Formats: sequence, C-alpha cells, structure tokens
Amino acid sequence: MAPKIRVGFLVGKDTDFVEHPGKGPLYSKLGDPSFLKDMPDKWRVDPVSHEYLMDAPGTKGQAHCDVALAWYIHKKYKDIEIDIITPEELTLERTKKNHLNFTLGYNCVNIAVENNASGPVKREAFKKSKNLFPTWEIEDFILDKQQYMRKCIKAGIPMAPTLFAPRASRSPEKLLRQIKQRGWKNFVMKQSESGFCLGFLKLPVEQVEKNPKLLRDYFKDYAHCPEFIVQEAIEGFTRNWETRCFWFNGKFLYAIANKAAVSTKDGKEQIVTGDDIPAEFLENAKRIGAQAVKQVPKMKTANGQSVDNVLLRTDIGCSDSQLYDKDCTWDPTKRTFFLNEIEPSSTTYFVRWLKHDCIPTYAKLYAQKAREIYKQMHPYANKGKAPMKVVRKLVMKKATASKAKPMKKVMKKTMKAKGK
Repeated sequence: MAPKIRVGFLVGKDTDFVEHPGKGPLYSKLGDPSFLKDMPDKWRVDPVSHEYLMDAPGTKGQAHCDVALAWYIHKKYKDIEIDIITPEELTLERTKKNHLNFTLGYNCVNIAVENNASGPVKREAFKKSKNLFPTWEIEDFILDKQQYMRKCIKAGIPMAPTLFAPRASRSPEKLLRQIKQRGWKNFVMKQSESGFCLGFLKLPVEQVEKNPKLLRDYFKDYAHCPEFIVQEAIEGFTRNWETRCFWFNGKFLYAIANKAAVSTKDGKEQIVTGDDIPAEFLENAKRIGAQAVKQVPKMKTANGQSVDNVLLRTDIGCSDSQLYDKDCTWDPTKRTFFLNEIEPSSTTYFVRWLKHDCIPTYAKLYAQKAREIYKQMHPYANKGKAPMKVVRKLVMKKATASKAKPMKKVMKKTMKAKGK
C-alpha cells in the first residue's frame, strides 16, 4: 500500500464559518455540515473572543471554512493524512514534518497586525519553509502590494491612478506636491503591507492644504511602513458592485459581488452571487481578473519544478464618474472596470453566501494539488525504479569512487539494484 501524503493546513479564519446560526445565510442550506460532527472541538472558534477552543475552554464555537475544508479532506480522501496547524502552532519544524502544507486562513499580514512575541517564529516559517504553498515568493509578491501593482500597471491592466511613496524618499510635503501635480481632488492612502483596511485614509486635497498636519500625522503614525500606496479616490467605487473572482490553477471558479454599506439604502452591505451578479460586472471582472492572475509567478517546489498557483482572488472595482488625473483617459460617462486588489489563498471564501457548496470543490482541488506537488517533489515515489538517466548518474558516481572496478561490472550491479 502506498504511503499517505501528509498535508498540513494552516488555518486561522474567524469570519467565514460553516456551522451554527449567525448573521446572513446558513451553510446548511447549501451543503450537509454533518461531516463536522466528529471534528474535535479544539479547532472551533469562539465567536466572542475569536480564540480556538483549545485556548478558550468552556465555551462553544464555530467551525470555519478552513478547518472544515481540511476535515472534509480527512473524511473523503484516504490517501491524504491531514495536519491542522493553528497560528500559534506554526513553526518551521512543524511544516517540515509534513510532505507539504497549504495556507488557508492566515498569512504575514495577520502576523504584522497581531504584533506579538510569536511573530518572528511564525514569520520564519513562512519565509524558510520549502514545502509551504503558496510559497513565500508568491505570498510576498501579493502581500507587498506594490510588487503586483507595478507589474499589472506595466502590463496595461486598468488600475486607479497610483503613486508609490517608499520610506527612503518620501515626505508629506513631497507627496502633496506630487498629488497636486497629477491634478487629483481627492485621494486615498494605504500601506503596501497591510490588510483589514488598517491604515486606510481618504482625504480631499483642499483639506490637506488647509491642514497639513493631517498628512504629517499619517507619516508619523505609519513611519514603520516600507511603502505607502496613494491613489486618486474613485467616487463610483462604493456605489457600484465590487466583483471578487476566485481562481484555482489560473482557472475561474466563481464570483461574488458586494456593495459597501455606506452606499446602500438600508445602510447594510449587499452581497450577490451566481446569476444575481449583473452580467456586465461579472464579464468585465473575469476579463480583468484573468489578466491579473497571469502576472502572479507560478509556484516552485524545492527541487525547482513549476506548479500552477492555488487559490487566488481578484477584486475588480467600477468607476462611473470624472477622474482628474492628468494622464487618465477613462470616459466619465461610461463604466470603467479596474483591478483593486489581488488576494492570496488565505482570503475570505464567502462560503455561506454562494449558491453552491464550495467545500467539496475546494477539497477536490486541494487533494489533486497535494498529489501533484507530492509527485513533483518525489518523482520516483511508488515507482520502484528510477529512469535511465538517473541510473547513469549513479553509475558514474560509483565508478569514480571505485576505479578498480570495470565500468561494465559497475553498470551491471547498479542496474540490478534498480530493478532494471
């Protein structure tokens, strides 16, 4: 019997649950959550403290989609042995114990936001693990937003007019001068390495001119940030659907669209999926998203083999009003769709909001990807013999080490050992 593939799943979600009632729709109306009945409680999350029950005993919790996905694979795919890794359990040593690991619910942005004593150990695991997917090269490419943004801009992918303010050369005065030179009336700022809207700021240029302290305070509060991303504010962004497309192996899976609470009549965020997404928004989001995911490098295994990326999400916004950037050619009388962000595999899946059960879909994809990566990393596993070119290398190595033996005898002995 072939050995099981040991796969680690790095979890950490606390806003994407699949069991127990809560706000919004229920997963139980899409799929059968009974597969979670025998899942240990320790991996459920307390909805109040947002701690795993192993760290908050005596409370009731919810299974979120990352642990649910890992447990579904445990139940349905007998060739895979799972290892659920919570954030505080993440170490380089832990990832090395598995054949490979997938990041499902936690990344380096979380580490930066938490800013606690375990951060360096967890960051080391992300950067040095050679069997963690997405690989650090992909994680860093996406989480350090300026990297993919610069590449997408160069590729001609539509994006809001953008300025980059790296720490080494920025100042409040210089940035305001650049903004005015571009002709902007309003602008937004965010940190290149951030998430959860932390460090997000929107300001009118006129207000900053009257009160320069607003910008100076931002520079002071976020002095540690390697780079600020500054963009002309797009007023139509909040009143139109932002369409989020999900991709695996570079292929489209599904989409959801949402409107911010500030732009809805009842003051609540609106989310639509499937056929309820207006066709114009969906088709343009898929078109731009497909271009964007092509800019993300492929993953590489420790032995240098290329592997298509696991889950990626592209968030596509819509502009329908006047922009003032001197180089912008968008027609203010028409809708213009643009890339807002790329998100990695630890993003929100919106499991309960869909019109289909995505847990089995993700389970199948991750199981297939685990087998693919394992095969790439262990090309001769379960074959019993190596290809001829590998045999020849072994022969040459043995012949060099033992010149006394004729090459013919060395070759014969090696071929016999390899089953040839």
